[in-house]
Amino acid sequence: MKNGLKSLCLSLLLIFIVSTLAPAQEVDHIYLKSGSVVRGRILEIEPADHVKIQDMCGNIWYYKISEVEKIASEPFDAPAPSKQRGVFDAGFVNLTSIGFLAGSSNNEQVAPFSLVMVNGWRSLIGTFVGAGMGIEFLNTNYLPLFLDLRYDLTGLDVVPYLVVKGGYSLPMTSGYSEYDVEYTYQGGALAAAGVGLKIRTREHFAWDVELMYRYQKTSRSEQYEWNNQEYLYTDIYNRIEIRLGFYID
Repeated sequence: MKNGLKSLCLSLLLIFIVSTLAPAQEVDHIYLKSGSVVRGRILEIEPADHVKIQDMCGNIWYYKISEVEKIASEPFDAPAPSKQRGVFDAGFVNLTSIGFLAGSSNNEQVAPFSLVMVNGWRSLIGTFVGAGMGIEFLNTNYLPLFLDLRYDLTGLDVVPYLVVKGGYSLPMTSGYSEYDVEYTYQGGALAAAGVGLKIRTREHFAWDVELMYRYQKTSRSEQYEWNNQEYLYTDIYNRIEIRLGFYID
């Protein structure tokens, strides 16, 4: 019993070694006069007329003998599969997008315009951490500064993801005076959460679409010189933020 088990183990070891050291598989090669080479299995050959071959993808080709330079059976190692194009790489990422903050038609500003750029790092598991800035046209021009967090859900060339943002918007002008009234602007907190979609169209480039709920707070004051009265106003934006941009990795 022990001798039988020992013989079986030696046989399996020998098979493993032979398969490891075995030369590449013999494959039929048809060398065409055009310079092309077709590899596979010859199905039919008529030396005075034609040759038929099934290539390594299963396609069947028919060639006149007059088109053929030579026919040979040679060893061939199939190349290792290349990296799938659709998989988004880990590493530095730049996202640039335009969008607007859609609100009710009753709002003073129905859809303020927004332009932002985010730079960050994507991991192999699909998490992304970045920092963003841009310009947004609210009751005055604001500079949003924020942290951007994303998580890819599934997919290859088309990848849905979750996104969360948080930060602070600074006014790009402190204020101005007009008709004996001094206007002063202050910044406010911003937050956003929603979903997005990356659509890869070529290597290292994808279109990026986002749909989010957006919260933005700003404040301003008006100082009247004629009665020295100051009035304070706080603007709260609860909007649907829609963005379109591009993703470069």
